[in-house]
Amino acid sequence: MDIGLSTASYFQKMQIEDAIPDIGAHGVQLCEVFLNTYSEYEPAFVELLAERLAKANLRVFSIHPMSMQFEPQLFSIHPRQREDAVFLFERVLSAGKRLGAQCYVMHGPARLFGGVKNIELARIAPIFIDLAERAARFGIQLTLENVSWCVFNEPEFGMRLQAMTDGAIKHTLDVKQAVRSGHDPMDYIHAIGEHIVNVHLCDATPLASGGVHYDMPGFGEYDFVSMFNLLGEKGYAGPAFIEVYSDMYTKIPVLYESLERVKSIVSRSCYGNGLR
Repeated sequence: MDIGLSTASYFQKMQIEDAIPDIGAHGVQLCEVFLNTYSEYEPAFVELLAERLAKANLRVFSIHPMSMQFEPQLFSIHPRQREDAVFLFERVLSAGKRLGAQCYVMHGPARLFGGVKNIELARIAPIFIDLAERAARFGIQLTLENVSWCVFNEPEFGMRLQAMTDGAIKHTLDVKQAVRSGHDPMDYIHAIGEHIVNVHLCDATPLASGGVHYDMPGFGEYDFVSMFNLLGEKGYAGPAFIEVYSDMYTKIPVLYESLERVKSIVSRSCYGNGLR
């Protein structure tokens, strides 16, 4: 199993074009590229990233845009909204192809305060299929991430989506978002584990008050060994990325201490012999 870093973990600590050489300088060979805004979708900026990735000897597994900038509109009932959103979606896919990404990480429609209309699965499942087909034309697999405030916030939704799309959609498992949704991440693995192709790591420790303390992977008490073993039982063969909010740590070296702790955890799981 490859253990990598998402550039999202550097948010407001270092710009993406500087985070890439920093990741490479620490000997990490695989990353997820998080594009923060529209200007970072532009071909000239993508070329800059490609140059720095090559110089850093760093491979890109997945590409992840700032979802609220256009992803909800991909599912809009308004044709112009959807047309403009598809243009941006394909711009990101083009960036992903240039950078060598295999996966696109999508949040999809939001469920903010329960006020969002027209996100019934019967209506949006065909849209997911269309988006997956568009991504495939760029050589990229569409993955829907479980997110507490978005459409895929319950394990059962993933099961229903799989049934309605015949496995066309794969998934990114996000540990912190699973816990924020009130579930153990393993609930999602039980539900759609065979369709998970990407994993985002964060630590979560239950508090006596009933709350949860989120922390750097390996710094808390979450049972990652059991989680990795369950992924192994489901046939998971992908990487795992440290993808945390940047206010969870103070200095960049903490990211790499976390990475080493994760490697130690993985070494005690079923992936121990294939750890990279």
